[in-house]
Amino acid sequence: VHGDDKGLRLPPQVAPIQVVIMPVASHKDPSVNETVNEVAETLRGAGFRIKVDERDIRPGQKYWDWEIKGVPLRLEIGPRDVKDGNAFAARRTGGKSPIPLANISNAVSEQLDIVSSDLATLTSDYVQGTVMQLNDLSEDIIEGHIYEVAFDGSDADAETLEKATGLTILGNSMTPYDSDMNCIVSGKTTRNRQYIARMY
Repeated sequence: VHGDDKGLRLPPQVAPIQVVIMPVASHKDPSVNETVNEVAETLRGAGFRIKVDERDIRPGQKYWDWEIKGVPLRLEIGPRDVKDGNAFAARRTGGKSPIPLANISNAVSEQLDIVSSDLATLTSDYVQGTVMQLNDLSEDIIEGHIYEVAFDGSDADAETLEKATGLTILGNSMTPYDSDMNCIVSGKTTRNRQYIARMY
């Protein structure tokens, strides 16, 4: 869920670096570095975890480095941005837009909220498409899915479950079933919800 073909996609709440600020063409205009430092100080003062990337490498390499690490938001500030009073914001979940330097803390907060919302939606969609209920050991197992089962058996029952399905018990859900269910192996009444899946 928290990754794609480009690398990690970390929720802003847990990302070690929430925002990376990249000066663009700062060698052409000294006001770029001044603006970047002001923005960095403002965002740090507002409690954001930020990093200023001043490395002398190609911008594409910088973008890739921070995408693979899952940083939720990238801000680019170049001479034109300084002139227009904006920073260019690129979200790790997709989407780019200019945001005002004059109200940078609120604008960054809004962008991070969008990233959080996008990731919550992606997570929900992933879970709904991946987690399936398994009610009987005779049902066909579809590769690539996680199965939810009612299970309240012994160690021997757990072994039976794993042998019959070819899957491994991942652990108890923190949310039990709302009503009584029959254990998939023993048939005993239970509200325990377990997950099983292929382990590689």
